[in-house]
Amino acid sequence: MSRRAWAWGVPAAVLVLAALGWFYATSTPRYALYRLGVAMQRHDVASAERYFDVERIADGATEVIVADYFARQPEPTTAAELFGRQIAGNMAKRRLRPQVVTRVRLEIRRSVERAGIQVTALVLPVGAVAVFRAFEVASDGPDVWVTYRDPAQGPVRFRMSRQADRGWQISEFDPEWVRRRAQEEPARIR
Repeated sequence: MSRRAWAWGVPAAVLVLAALGWFYATSTPRYALYRLGVAMQRHDVASAERYFDVERIADGATEVIVADYFARQPEPTTAAELFGRQIAGNMAKRRLRPQVVTRVRLEIRRSVERAGIQVTALVLPVGAVAVFRAFEVASDGPDVWVTYRDPAQGPVRFRMSRQADRGWQISEFDPEWVRRRAQEEPARIR
């Protein structure tokens, strides 16, 4: 191979490898968490909200809230009572879901607006190294479960899912975390 071919081939190969590496790095859940942390640091609610699948989060939280309510009720003794409980559960989910959607959006807004200002706000690590050190990411099929320890709220665990546009969004919070948030602070819906 001639010297001229090496002079053009090596930089081109390095450039292609760098582009592929950058494409891979920006398509990971850690990069989405990094961008979410940057949005929170800038107090940019609109940018931060893009990293949350509000509808799926609300669906999961509604399921947890309704299931917890029925778990505290006496077990049905007849088929009619069981059928009635299923109907009541479905109605409760339909009635509760819009309120939970509003609450999720409110929590996102509050967390972003208070990031770095109040101790009670959700705190995400900012910076490439911090994202790798603070978050534990475990694969769960096509999704991942992310775990980290928030200084104010303690352990936080959530599911992230890849969206059609190849970006990652938070799509579900751990049921225990949902229960804690529901008990700690009643919904303040505007």
